[in-house]
Amino acid sequence: MLLGWIRRPKLSQRLLSRFRPARQWRRLKGLFISRRNLWILLAALLAIHHLLTLLSQGGREDVLNSLLAWGGAMVILVDQPMGWRPRPTMFGMMAGAALVVALLWHSFLASTLDVSSLLLPVVAGVALALLAVPVQKIAPFGPVLMILALPSLMGLLSSSIPTRELSLFTGRITQALLLLGNLPVEVRGNVVSLPKGAVEISGICSGVDMVVQLIGVGLIFALAFPMRHRWQNAVMVLTAPLLAILANAFRIALLACINASTLPNKTWWFDFLYPFRGRDRTRELQP
Repeated sequence: MLLGWIRRPKLSQRLLSRFRPARQWRRLKGLFISRRNLWILLAALLAIHHLLTLLSQGGREDVLNSLLAWGGAMVILVDQPMGWRPRPTMFGMMAGAALVVALLWHSFLASTLDVSSLLLPVVAGVALALLAVPVQKIAPFGPVLMILALPSLMGLLSSSIPTRELSLFTGRITQALLLLGNLPVEVRGNVVSLPKGAVEISGICSGVDMVVQLIGVGLIFALAFPMRHRWQNAVMVLTAPLLAILANAFRIALLACINASTLPNKTWWFDFLYPFRGRDRTRELQP
């Protein structure tokens, strides 16, 4: 018994063994450098790379649409069950790595914004799915792929909306808002006139960008944060363009009031509410 007591390590040695740097490093490595965290880091790096590529190629609306899509996709990718970690097959690892390399190579070669640049998020989503699960279990990543496909779909929707008809409808909504304020307003086509000034709603100022972006936001919320009933998701998506038209009409009503006012710095306020003068958008007219 005495010999066993002598062979036991001292209390100080046992305490020091618990705080060895190597053991602490292994604990930190297991906490932060895990498959799951590395996979999420790869998704974040792909998102940043795609957004920087769009910024270098121009296309402000495309950057904003892609930022919304990647934000919704990252919410779903991060919100995985406890204990989940990527378990890809050998084929999935090779295919996912090949898609990532192809994506980076395309971004290196592309110098202008084209349709393929808007499809890169879908390619990145497929690569992340292959690097996470086997091909036969890729169905749960369907909402992520649908969200990442929204930038290209939003571009098609923006080009298909008739801006003239939307401008006329926005002018009528603006007239109704000004009449609620007891202001003598008159609308002729897409020109909203007050006694001492007028504004013309032309081109993209009809609110087509705002309509498309709010539809995209509604779809992202419906996919990332689905409600209990499907009809609630449908109502959220269908009311998004109506809210966008109402917000744009309120902005144009403010521009008309500013242009018709006698403020000494009304030009500054006009530019503050709409700094896109000279880009085929809202123009201030004199009576």
